[in-house]
Amino acid sequence: MSISEDLLKREDLRSLLFRDTWQNLIPAVFRDVPTYYDRGNAVASLGHCARWSNQFAAAIQKHLPRGARVLDVCSGTHDIPLRLFTKDPTLEIHTVDRSVHMTAEGQRRARERNLTIHAGVCDAHVLPFPDNSFDAVTLQFASRHLEIIKAFKEIHRVLKPGGIFCHNDMLRPASMIIEIPYLAFLRFSVWFTAMLFGSSAESKKCVGYFANAIRHFYTPRELTVLLDGVGFAGIESGDFLTGVLSYHISRKPKL
Repeated sequence: MSISEDLLKREDLRSLLFRDTWQNLIPAVFRDVPTYYDRGNAVASLGHCARWSNQFAAAIQKHLPRGARVLDVCSGTHDIPLRLFTKDPTLEIHTVDRSVHMTAEGQRRARERNLTIHAGVCDAHVLPFPDNSFDAVTLQFASRHLEIIKAFKEIHRVLKPGGIFCHNDMLRPASMIIEIPYLAFLRFSVWFTAMLFGSSAESKKCVGYFANAIRHFYTPRELTVLLDGVGFAGIESGDFLTGVLSYHISRKPKL
């Protein structure tokens, strides 16, 4: 298990380019967006976001035993936990997110459905759980805002041997033919969404960041290599539009 020099250099570059945005602007964005976050994603993705999340949740469910203990990292408004509960109400779901405001909105949604989700507020790079704590860990639409190698190592640590890590995000398309128009569309759609919902000044400052974060991120194949380097195995994946949206499900090897 080792991470290639190319991927390590990519992480160094991402940190150099985006650390200030991650530490300062992104928290401000997530103070602004909780109540319209899902509607904003629907507009920006032309309706594909929710459908893809449903496919992701269905793929996760195939691997989960009933009553499994699940951790959703960067849970935001608890989108994935709520989808998983519709498929299996016996799950024990815990969540972490850095945003108090996103977590509060997620808890409100859970209460509306009479569901219990054990939520905490913390940094995804330092998870407050012992080693080998969970049958599954999920992470959706957030790793572009993270030091991904550090976060993936923490997720590996808290998974039980044989447990699964389920990752879903907007990745860098494998094809330049897709990437160039996609990034142009992403800049426009994020700007349009910010205007439509009256986003804060901090959110509007991030219009260019979201496309730049994708441009310096990983293709589906590169993410598979990265997961392998961190120590995951049995990696399966699915994607939409050659990696515009892509999920990976991998397993922590048994001892």
